[in-house]
Amino acid sequence: MAWELFLYNENVFDRLILLIIEGRDWVSLIPAEQLKQIFSVEAKFYHAELVNEKILMRREARIARNSSYATRADAVIVMINPSNCAQAGETAKSPWEAEWISTQPNPTQYQLMNLMERQGWNLVTLINLSDICEGNMGNFKIIENKFNGAGVPHSIFQEENAREREALLDSADHLIFAWGSTNVAKRLAIEFGLFQKGRPEESYSHAKALVAAENGFPRHPKPATVADRVIWLDKMAVLLN
Repeated sequence: MAWELFLYNENVFDRLILLIIEGRDWVSLIPAEQLKQIFSVEAKFYHAELVNEKILMRREARIARNSSYATRADAVIVMINPSNCAQAGETAKSPWEAEWISTQPNPTQYQLMNLMERQGWNLVTLINLSDICEGNMGNFKIIENKFNGAGVPHSIFQEENAREREALLDSADHLIFAWGSTNVAKRLAIEFGLFQKGRPEESYSHAKALVAAENGFPRHPKPATVADRVIWLDKMAVLLN
């Protein structure tokens, strides 16, 4: 199916979203305390060993509805790199040895819980362009260079992890790109053959993304304001349905 069906074009659909919003009462976000009663978050942490250094990593996280025993994910959502890494504790030596541990949700995960409630979803898997647990992009690039220099993969999207990646992506009904507008994310998405020039590459033509008209990036799920977060949810609902 053509990629245009899976991308939200803001210039075309903004009026549709405004009509939807004008035609109903304003829908606010579900409070975090309420969401914590409905969903739980788990993650798999590990560490990579470079020369005289251990680097904290996270291969995946998942948000699950507490009342569900779903094994197939409703969606895999791809963002730039992991958060909530301070909760890792003891870590395995590889992603294949890592075990699921319970973690406290962060604001982005609460936003995704809102999406799950709207869609009636039970299970979402979160992966990243890189497993490296480092939120500062300057520090991230320094660590990334160490991996590249040592020839050690740091991403599920690198060819060394192709079999695991394919199995994970095949385990979900939807694939959503949502890594935001950093130059690091843009570079990694091109390098790994996922997305460039405002559209998914052919291998990922089934992926869905809310593409920002001003820069051609897949929008991050959690914009700065509450109003924009609600609009993100509205737009994603149109894209998914």
